[in-house]
Amino acid sequence: MGMAQAERTAEQTRELILATAEVQLRRYGYARTTISEIARACKMSHANVYRFFKTKADVMDAVVERWFSGIEQALRDCAQQPGSASARLQAYVLELYRLKRDKLAAEPELFDAYLAILEADRTVVEHHLQVLSSILNEILTCGVKTGEFQITDLSLATEAVSAATLKFHHPLMIRESADQPMEKQAIAVVQLLTAALATRKI
Repeated sequence: MGMAQAERTAEQTRELILATAEVQLRRYGYARTTISEIARACKMSHANVYRFFKTKADVMDAVVERWFSGIEQALRDCAQQPGSASARLQAYVLELYRLKRDKLAAEPELFDAYLAILEADRTVVEHHLQVLSSILNEILTCGVKTGEFQITDLSLATEAVSAATLKFHHPLMIRESADQPMEKQAIAVVQLLTAALATRKI
């Protein structure tokens, strides 16, 4: 075991800890996942885990950050696909909704970890929201450049679109509506928004 650890790079060890933390989260949930349990499952001392993460909260942040980066990449792909800005905005809202809904359905314990971090108002969530905002802003900016959207205040428009579509991406709201498909409603909301964005309302 000592040799195996010696042969592992720091990055590989960090990845092992995070992958193991995800498994522990799925098995035991957020409250019962501990640094000691993660260390035991990794076959290393908890002191070694603490070399990479100061607290359990830091481990949880990193696990959620890995999930967020996957979501963010999928949304960047939506923002860059060919077609109108309206089509890209719809694709963005639907993709964000589906990714979060599917995560809740497939991995409720990981979703709980995300909620716990969200409730603690941690910086990892703030960063994720900033990334989402920048992707949304990019879609609206494209619409302005092509003349499809008549927006005078891009920053305010980005905030307004995010607020108007909150139901389709806020985790608590996703959980509340888990038993009802929301795609049709999401499309209707985006259609209302794109109609307003085309008429210099903001």
